[in-house]
Amino acid sequence: MSIQIVKVGKKNLKHFINFQYDLYKNDKFWIGELKMDAKHALTSDPFWKHAHKQLFLAYKDGKIAGRIAAIINHTHIEYWGERTGMFGFFECIDDKQVSKALFNAAKEWLREKGMSVIKGPFNPSTNHTCGMLVNGFDEDPFIMMPYNFSYYPELMEAEGFVKAKDLLAFERVAADKFTPRFEKIVARALRSKDIKLRRINLKNLNAEIMTVRHIYNAAWAQNWGFLPISEAEILNTAKQLKMIADAKITCVAEINGVPVGFYIAIPNMNHMLKILKGTILNPFKLIKGLIAWKKIKDVRLIMLGVLPEYRHRGVELILIKDIVEHGVDVGYGKAELSWMLEDNKDIINVVTETGCRKSDRVYRIYQSPI
Repeated sequence: MSIQIVKVGKKNLKHFINFQYDLYKNDKFWIGELKMDAKHALTSDPFWKHAHKQLFLAYKDGKIAGRIAAIINHTHIEYWGERTGMFGFFECIDDKQVSKALFNAAKEWLREKGMSVIKGPFNPSTNHTCGMLVNGFDEDPFIMMPYNFSYYPELMEAEGFVKAKDLLAFERVAADKFTPRFEKIVARALRSKDIKLRRINLKNLNAEIMTVRHIYNAAWAQNWGFLPISEAEILNTAKQLKMIADAKITCVAEINGVPVGFYIAIPNMNHMLKILKGTILNPFKLIKGLIAWKKIKDVRLIMLGVLPEYRHRGVELILIKDIVEHGVDVGYGKAELSWMLEDNKDIINVVTETGCRKSDRVYRIYQSPI
C-alpha cells in the first residue's frame, strides 16, 4: 500500500473539487452543491481576504483517496486571541491510514505557521457550512448543511480528535402546536404597538443585508465560534441568496422604526441540487430540477438575531412565531431551524416552546492539539 500526499494548486484544484462527487456517487443521501459554487468557496469567496489555506490530496495506490484543507483564519485569531488553525473540506475513503496522512499534512502546515490547536471542520468558517455529521445518517440533509459517511467520526477519533462543540438542528411541521406558555408570552409582547414586522425588500437587498449584518454581528458577538461578517462577505452572501430567496419567509422586526431583529429562511434547494448532481449543464436535469424547485414545501431557517439591548422583550418569540405561522400561510409545511449550539439553552428553550423537536441529526466540531 502506497499513500502519497500532494499539495493542491490551480492545476489540480479540479481534482480536489471533483473527489467528493466521485466518493458519494452511490450514496442516496449525500447532496452536492454546484461545482461552480464549490470552486467559488475555495478560490474567490471574500473570506480569503483575511485567511489563507493549503489544500491537500491523498493518493492511495495512484488513486485519489482523500482531501483536506488546512486554514488559518486571521479574523478568528484576532477576535478570540487563539493560535488555532482550522481544517475543512475533509473527505476520505474508509481508511485510517489515509486520514492519518491527511491530518498529519494539515497539522504540520499549521504548526509551521505557529498554530497550536487544530479545530474543524469549517468549510471554511462558522459563517459557511461547518460541522461533521455524527448522528442521523439515514435522511437527506437540508440546504447548506453537511452530510458525510457514518465512519467519519471513527477517523477523527483515531487521530485523537475530541468534541469541541455539538451543533443541533430542530424541526417543525405545520401541524405542531405552540405551548400555551409560549402563546401567553407572545400575546403579552405583541401588546406593544411599537413593534412592527416587515419582509426584506429583495429589490433593495444590498441595503437590507447591511441591516442584517449589523444586527447579526451584535447579536452573536459572544457566542462560541462567532466570527464577525465583513461587508464584502455579507454582500457575497446576498448575491448567492438573491437567486433562491423568497421574501415571504424573511422578516425584519422594528421598534419605533429602528431595525432590532431579523430572520432569514430559505427554501430547501437540496431537492433541486439532488437532481442536478453538481452541474447545470445537463438540460434535462436542469428542467427536472426547476420543476422540483417549484414544488419545494420545506425551508431552513439560516439566520436569526436580535440586538442585545432589545432582548427579553419578546422580539425573538415574535420572530419565531412569525416564521411558523407566516411560513405555513405562504405554503411551506416543514422547517428546519439549524444550527444551534448545544449549550445555547435560551434559544433551545424558545424553539422547544414553539413545538419544535430536536432532529436526529447532530453535527460536531472537533479539536486536537497540534
